[in-house]
Amino acid sequence: MKFSLLLSGENVDLAILEALSLAKAFGSLKSHSIDGRVLTIDFEGEEFFKRLAFSHEAIELFATCDFSELESVFSEIEIHRSFCVRVSGLSVKTDESLERKLGAILWRKGARVDLRNPEEVVRVYITPKSCYVGFLRFKQEKKQFSMRKPNLRPFFMPIVTLPKLSRAIVNLVSLKKGRVLDPMCGTGSFLIELGLLGFDFCGMDFYRDIVEGCRKNLMFMGFEAKVLQGDAKQMPFKDETFDGVVTDYPYFKATRKAPSDDLYEKSLDEIERVLKKNRRAVIVTNLDIKDFPMHLVAKVNHRVHGSLTRRIYVLKK
Repeated sequence: MKFSLLLSGENVDLAILEALSLAKAFGSLKSHSIDGRVLTIDFEGEEFFKRLAFSHEAIELFATCDFSELESVFSEIEIHRSFCVRVSGLSVKTDESLERKLGAILWRKGARVDLRNPEEVVRVYITPKSCYVGFLRFKQEKKQFSMRKPNLRPFFMPIVTLPKLSRAIVNLVSLKKGRVLDPMCGTGSFLIELGLLGFDFCGMDFYRDIVEGCRKNLMFMGFEAKVLQGDAKQMPFKDETFDGVVTDYPYFKATRKAPSDDLYEKSLDEIERVLKKNRRAVIVTNLDIKDFPMHLVAKVNHRVHGSLTRRIYVLKK
């Protein structure tokens, strides 16, 4: 079955990687193609769209066509429920009357129009290259991320990762379920998203006050405070304990290659040790790193502001 996803323009590369990571975790991804902000996948498996952070919508694809063929495609659609048509031009201007014109084709075939509460939404994405016609199957609830803003929690620190980005980063682990570690958990941004997605999670941090603060945040969100104090360079876990690892390193000046206490070298070795085979670790840092003890699957940059760009590395053991 084919689906087309309308990706967030905030970071298209991250949106693509997030969606493909989830598709591989929830089923079989046969193929995919990219057209600007439209990602089309040929996918068989369980629906994963509600887990997405950097996608606005997903449609069950009915047809892909040229703009001149739109009316012909609509004449082939059969709808036996109330409906409305919604058209979005992506880097393309569309006529305001297009929705009415396309809707009229279905109305003349006997379908009932309902603009307020339709049972089916026929969605059209128009790009400079093509038109994507399908039935809306997912629409992002954007308010959920603003409702979880870090400053609303009991414990807050500067440069914290926001919920939307945290959700996307967690999804890059490419897991449907399992046990996930954050060995430098800070205020618990990743742990909260893991808990909301139903994962068994474990957090760790070097500093006692941060551990206590993170525990307060987890309890505030209704989760068990599974956070311990420990050193990421020497973790108190057995080999291959976790199905995934995700963490955000302390931020050092971009002019420095690495912190003087070899945090990266030793912690990456430890992450590789506690991670199960063929599983992923996702690390976030403000530094460019070239050497890893695991295979580098992907790297995505995410600009926060003029002086901070997060580097997101996806690694596989």
